[in-house]
Amino acid sequence: MRRRALIAMSLAGPAMAQSARVSFEEPSGAAPGPMNVYLHRPARWQPGGPVAVVMHGMGRNADGYRDAWVTPAEAAGFLVICPEFSNAKFPGVEFYNYGNARAPEAAWTFFALDRAVAAALAAVGAPETPFALYGHSAGAQFVHRYLLLTGAPRARRIVIANAGWYSWPDFSIAFPHGLGQSSATEAGLRGALGRPVTILLGEADNDPTHFQLRRDATTDVQGLHRFERGQNFFAAARAAAAQRGVPFGWSLETVPGVAHSNSGMAAAAASILAG
Repeated sequence: MRRRALIAMSLAGPAMAQSARVSFEEPSGAAPGPMNVYLHRPARWQPGGPVAVVMHGMGRNADGYRDAWVTPAEAAGFLVICPEFSNAKFPGVEFYNYGNARAPEAAWTFFALDRAVAAALAAVGAPETPFALYGHSAGAQFVHRYLLLTGAPRARRIVIANAGWYSWPDFSIAFPHGLGQSSATEAGLRGALGRPVTILLGEADNDPTHFQLRRDATTDVQGLHRFERGQNFFAAARAAAAQRGVPFGWSLETVPGVAHSNSGMAAAAASILAG
């Protein structure tokens, strides 16, 4: 407790722009242990102000994502929180991209996100508050599965950017390519389809041979590159809402000239998150 109090004192002082790293004890992952959270507090942000949580890609470079979001954060005036799902603590796609959702629920790493946000807010002397949520690439995989399987109850707005592939809103397809044989529920899917979600795609993220892109017969059914897969996922979600007769709260937006780049997507994403 003393260590956390000292961190909070260093971040909760006079109003000034600050970037920092906070560590807390996280029980999930390959083993219990410390987890880092990188954050940036704009000079004009005050406790209780808007919060944006940014989820990194497969490079696990939360500090780099935080740095790329400093300018958008200053412009929009929100606190940026970037949890670090390191390869050491959260190895492979199972622990990160899938949220460890094939394990018992108590071991899901989706909930590490909530605990990381709580630790960051405590460090800046802020109350727990709803947050805007953005995920890019592998982080977008984490975020959309977090929504579909947990409901993302504290996220007020969600942006899913340039995911490599998706868990289709279809219970006839086994997880992780669909929701079958997972803990997702029909009621949860209905609720998720009505949330304020934006599928954000770089129009130049259309390389079917990109070195980080998963290509196999099962995944290629979704499309041959990220731009196509994102459009098809949005269409599938819209069709799922229509089939169920429930309101559809999602939107699809594209960013011209941007390929697979978090920094290239940040300004457009920040504008959506600030809305």
